[in-house]
Amino acid sequence: MARKEMDNDIDHPEEPDLAPFMNLVIILIPMLLLSVVFIEIAVINVTMPLGGEATEDEETEEELDLSIALSTEGFIVTAVGSQIEPIEGCPTQGPTICLKDQDVDVDQKFSDAREQLLTGSSSEGEDLLEQGLQAYDFRELYNMLVGFKEDFPEETTFRLLADPDMPFALSVRTMDVARHRLEEDSFDEDEAFWRASYAEDTDDEGEQIYENLFPDPAFAVGQ
Repeated sequence: MARKEMDNDIDHPEEPDLAPFMNLVIILIPMLLLSVVFIEIAVINVTMPLGGEATEDEETEEELDLSIALSTEGFIVTAVGSQIEPIEGCPTQGPTICLKDQDVDVDQKFSDAREQLLTGSSSEGEDLLEQGLQAYDFRELYNMLVGFKEDFPEETTFRLLADPDMPFALSVRTMDVARHRLEEDSFDEDEAFWRASYAEDTDDEGEQIYENLFPDPAFAVGQ
């Protein structure tokens, strides 16, 4: 009997008052939301080429049928059913647009960059990748694409072909060069080309937009 009376005399701890903590949380939530930095992700719409037989009207109309193949030797450009001959300064049996510096071993640059990135050396890997990308003559590619656009103003699509071992960064940069027109139709120097702004146009609603070149790239698989 004495033990029961002793148990009743024990003071049990009171439940903590959570109201101040909840008030603090309610105050902090709006502050955290206001401090969030939202990241915009740019997306390039890529479609696969449509199959099917051409109709009689389509057969009588000449099509551009533009494709750009990426190789370790440069760009191989095909249009109107045939491969475009190498430009001046490139080997006669080489790609349409050869590397700016043909002494650069692009394949080795990309291989070394991939190895560095896999081992966690991001800075070294990105530097090697950029060295390989800079060997490509994007300026000459742009100049050629503008000429095709002049002859086929309604065309918006081109096929992009690349080997699985080619870095995706090369495909993205090629698509960026081909999608929009710049403030000049032709460039003689690389510095002016890379510093040029996009040409602007007006859409049906009167809003300013970038003027298109070939805005609809389509990945294709070589046969």
